[in-house]
Amino acid sequence: MEAHTLALPFVLKRSEDIVGASKVTSTREVIHGLLRIDATHLVVQWRVSRKTEHVGAVIRTDRELEPVREVAIPLEALAGATVRERRIAWLRLRPTFVLTASDLRAFEEVAGEAGLQLDHPATLMLPVPRSDRLTALEFAADLNMIIADRAARISKAIPSAEQKRLSAEASSRE
Repeated sequence: MEAHTLALPFVLKRSEDIVGASKVTSTREVIHGLLRIDATHLVVQWRVSRKTEHVGAVIRTDRELEPVREVAIPLEALAGATVRERRIAWLRLRPTFVLTASDLRAFEEVAGEAGLQLDHPATLMLPVPRSDRLTALEFAADLNMIIADRAARISKAIPSAEQKRLSAEASSRE
């Protein structure tokens, strides 16, 4: 029987307007992405669709759809995940899935001009649709459990200085 793979969709939107003396250019990007966990990595996939409107002597709209990009981040480069939920009075805003790296290089391939924009190099913040809030909470819990399990297995495999000292004392008595 195949193991269940949990996946978390996310959507990012960004825009830029340039107003000149005789021309206005508006660019809107929508980034549809997906996070999933495999045995040793967190896989981030995304596709950017871009709409650029040029208004001047001529009115023109250009549309682009970039190919899917994929980056695999080693699980040992991650410190944890959480879901931030914000409210303004009675209004619940979109939840944000927050990944925290344990290595500043963890998100290098994800960030950049062709990638996602990061406010901090150790934090990847991804807005998720409200309808996927519970999926985001479950994904964060699963990811944190996998990270903790891997850390526990590694700490058992690497003897501590105290364990080495006790082992050396025991062998010297023999």
